[in-house]
Amino acid sequence: MTKVSLLPDRVVCKIGGAEAQDFLQNLLTNNLDRVSPTQAIYTLLQTAQGKYLFDFFIVEYEGHYLIDCDRTAAPDLLKRLMFYKLRADVTLASCEDDWVVGALWDTDAAGEPGAAEPLLGGVRFQDPRLALLGSRFLVPAGNADAALSSKDTRTAEDYDDHRIAHGVPGSADLISDKTFPMEANLDLLNAIDFQKGCFVGQEVTSRTHRKGQVRKRILPVTASSALPAAHTAVMAGDRQAGELLSSHGKQGLALLRLDRLSEGLVAEDIELTPIFPDWMPDELKDASAS
Repeated sequence: MTKVSLLPDRVVCKIGGAEAQDFLQNLLTNNLDRVSPTQAIYTLLQTAQGKYLFDFFIVEYEGHYLIDCDRTAAPDLLKRLMFYKLRADVTLASCEDDWVVGALWDTDAAGEPGAAEPLLGGVRFQDPRLALLGSRFLVPAGNADAALSSKDTRTAEDYDDHRIAHGVPGSADLISDKTFPMEANLDLLNAIDFQKGCFVGQEVTSRTHRKGQVRKRILPVTASSALPAAHTAVMAGDRQAGELLSSHGKQGLALLRLDRLSEGLVAEDIELTPIFPDWMPDELKDASAS
């Protein structure tokens, strides 16, 4: 049976105005030309140095854009967009009290990445990052119960377990002004269009992509006991190999140096086993073995 959960750590924002598309196209890592009422994308706003600032989903709805973003980051995201807006004909607003975000997973009803359709006065779309994550929905708060009906209702923690098991980082794993998107596999999760025009941080991001010099990646890790807290150092012998990120019980995510994976990893004396998800390209596994 399809599992469903509201995601209270997410919030909906609206962006509208006659110049909204051009405004966003010049800032974001993905291609706004692909966004429509039937197509959502996953995208980033970076620093000029190519470091992560915000990640979010965008879909068109009734003549404006709906943004599905991290709740705690939303005020700073809107403030940053307002800084860039200048005199452009663009409107920005939070809908945190009026809309809810949810996810559906473990369903056979998978479609094309980002494929969107109307749902209960809002919209549902296939997760653009990875088909195994299922779909997401943004609906008016008054329709939240209807969105959950006739399904196996779960908690947001259950959804995070599902996401972590498949090696997909959430906003808690992405450290603002520190994380490089390709170290977080966001290039592999459809957040960056390397063929589009300019975006903030494009020079660094494109150069890293061309040279293929990504020495660290976020990977799932498992252990025989509960993992330590986030940001605990992961050691390979006497050398640091990375750090833990989000976790639940015996599974989690860690940012790890690929050239140290074969040396035996521990975090606070707990042995870790790194895993390469099936959706990752074979050359990453080969790089870690060389």
